[in-house]
Amino acid sequence: MEPSDIETPNPPETLPPVSPPEPDPDTPQPLRLGILAANVLLLVGVTAAVFLNPNVGNLREYEFPEDLNLRGWKLEGSEALEPVEKPEYEGSSYRAGRHYRFRQGDTPLDIEIRYVTETLGGVDLFTREHERFTAEVHEEAINARIRSSAVTGHFAEISHGGYAYITACINPRGFSSATPEQYERNQELYDMVIERAIPWLLGRERWRDDRCLWTLMYTPLGDDPQVAHSLLETAWQDWFQLWQGNFPPL
Repeated sequence: MEPSDIETPNPPETLPPVSPPEPDPDTPQPLRLGILAANVLLLVGVTAAVFLNPNVGNLREYEFPEDLNLRGWKLEGSEALEPVEKPEYEGSSYRAGRHYRFRQGDTPLDIEIRYVTETLGGVDLFTREHERFTAEVHEEAINARIRSSAVTGHFAEISHGGYAYITACINPRGFSSATPEQYERNQELYDMVIERAIPWLLGRERWRDDRCLWTLMYTPLGDDPQVAHSLLETAWQDWFQLWQGNFPPL
């Protein structure tokens, strides 16, 4: 083979240099950085306000209405109850209260409601210190039966001194409770949820809301205690639903 017959290989093609990707023309880089910085500053500012401003999350003054409509009952009148600051037996504060007097035919129904803060949620101590149980010495013991309802949650049922009683805490969210354990469990289920993080950071809500509407309602046992308790429980369910959507705002 002659040297002139050998084919000379073509030189390899030169690849064009790889250019970096073009930034999105719709979102300029400085704008994206500005949005990120603004979000960070907002979060820092809100957090600082929560921890440094003593007024953030403070409770508003609240007064219960004089008149209320309770299904099947006629309101005869109501009186304000004096607030109590941190009673020693439970550590709670009664910020406001009202005593409502209803009647259905010849049957009276009394309902006392108190706006309680800084509470552990145990109605046992609330009830035992109430004047209806301490004003007179009864030979019978105060025995409460804890019951639950799909409508309201837990409540305590008492028969004492010729009266049927129901006592419970209506919580800001969720259901009612009668013991500290039930109260704490309700907080875990309905207070400490991710959906409430932003309102909490903005100071509009408490992360672990230590408030409740302590209710004590009673009617005479009469000739048939079972009928009295049944009537009382129906009134309790209507009462709970009335306040469930009208809990005092922060």
